[in-house]
Amino acid sequence: MATVYDKLLQLPLFQGLTLKDFTNILGKVTFHFDNCEPDTPLAEQGELCKRLTFILDGTVTKRTRMEGTVSMMVEETFSAPYIFELSSLFGKDTVYRSSYLSATKVSTMVMHKRFLLEELNAYPIVDMNYRNIMSAQVQELSRRLWSAPAPTAEGRLAAFFLNHVERAEGKKVFYVQKSDLASFTNESFSKITSTLAALQNQGLLTYFRGVLTIPDAAKLLELIHPTENQQEI
Repeated sequence: MATVYDKLLQLPLFQGLTLKDFTNILGKVTFHFDNCEPDTPLAEQGELCKRLTFILDGTVTKRTRMEGTVSMMVEETFSAPYIFELSSLFGKDTVYRSSYLSATKVSTMVMHKRFLLEELNAYPIVDMNYRNIMSAQVQELSRRLWSAPAPTAEGRLAAFFLNHVERAEGKKVFYVQKSDLASFTNESFSKITSTLAALQNQGLLTYFRGVLTIPDAAKLLELIHPTENQQEI
């Protein structure tokens, strides 16, 4: 009990709850605990979101595919404790925006979303945490949308990558063709080719046959708002 409590308390949704609160919650809410082997699907993009899935141990892979005629998939990895897609529980379009599968052995705790309304909502701190999480996500999306464009091709490409990931940290993998990147960013094919080469020379990414790997996405932030002595490549 204490171990689960400690891990769940690290999640923003439950911060501020006491051990007594959790004991009461566990007595009223039906949680399903499970241990999954690597490569076990946890949720599929487009599937109706009816549950909250908490990752208590292990690492999960998030895969987001672009819909439409242009093909692109983004892959991210997150370690426990982690909860995915709180924003998909309610609203107009209640489906998962990404697919999730276990990257290692993982321990999960799953709760139907009705308990968030029927039981957890009785705790004002949980309701406030949920509001703060949703507000932070909306504010971050607004900030990305209204930020001034980067002055360099490197910066604009970096901004494109960071606009398509959940967190600007850690390793990211984009499955995308150069021609599609040119279309996404309104750059010429030759410009995208030279920009990718420049970023690869700086050790910020690697690109090989449609697989673009960013070892540490946080380092791309420096390209979006460069110092005055940085010039257009």
